[in-house]
Amino acid sequence: MSVLKQIERIIEKKNPGEILFISDFLEVSDYDTVRKSLQRLAEKKKLIRIAQGIYYYPKNDELLGMIYPSAEQIGNAIAKRDKARIIPTGIYAMYRLGLTTQVPMNVVYLTDGSARKIQIGKQTIVFKKTSPKNLSATNQLSNIIIQGFRAVGKERIKESHIIKIKKIIQDSKKQSVLHTDILNAPVWIQKIVLKILKEIENEELA
Repeated sequence: MSVLKQIERIIEKKNPGEILFISDFLEVSDYDTVRKSLQRLAEKKKLIRIAQGIYYYPKNDELLGMIYPSAEQIGNAIAKRDKARIIPTGIYAMYRLGLTTQVPMNVVYLTDGSARKIQIGKQTIVFKKTSPKNLSATNQLSNIIIQGFRAVGKERIKESHIIKIKKIIQDSKKQSVLHTDILNAPVWIQKIVLKILKEIENEELA
């Protein structure tokens, strides 16, 4: 059986909507042969080439048609492949937290993996190398809250932002983790989050 056919059969057993990499198929053949096979499958519309070495197994909806992968799905897939940690930052962190309704065209992650930029249509996903300190929080929610507040800025924090973050923390049931993680944040963010945690604690005791 040809390498192309072997790869095609492996893909057909996967769930539509998955992000695929050349490295996923190196047990079948060498890098260049796999790369050329995936390119041919993209030409045949069996896959969509997202960026160099990154492919998408298309998922279709009867009403919506093709469902394209989100920046979050692509970012998480790359982080898993590279065994790297990532944290949404900037406007994207604010968007993830509901602190803004603006859909960012540039999605930026801090990472301890390789720095890179991926262009997907009109959207750009950027991985920025950062120090271990910025990735030291044990919980992803803690990281997003810290980066979200940083993006808003100390002088622009509104009561509506506080209310949204409080609701997210309550729903997450991660108060105990946040108590520890938030000590990695700038002092002004520590004060805001610790005040929120105290309010939640008092409400639960009432």
